[in-house]
Amino acid sequence: MTQGFRTSYLDEPVRLSELRAKTDKQLQGLVHSELDIGLSFAALTEVEETTGDRANAERSLKRADQAMSEVQQVLPALNDEQRRLVARKLNDLREALDGLGHIRGCSRTQTASMS
Repeated sequence: MTQGFRTSYLDEPVRLSELRAKTDKQLQGLVHSELDIGLSFAALTEVEETTGDRANAERSLKRADQAMSEVQQVLPALNDEQRRLVARKLNDLREALDGLGHIRGCSRTQTASMS
């Protein structure tokens, strides 16, 4: 019985390292997925805006903004290497959202003019 406890106790650091590695990998996958979602909604926003579907464009833009916000909340949990791996997609999403800023401005202007 003592031997089983001792073996289990000695294996704990290895198990914790394996669990940490698995968690890190899942977190990075989550961040990449959320960035992909944000980029997809940003692209959809452009299409909807081009076709004159302003209401759906605004909803898609909000979802892209939400994806960016969620990624930014998780960034502090990533290590430097993980941040480097997501940096390009994060910048792509940031640039896409910056480019769609006119939609936010138009919707606010329209809302203000309706008041």
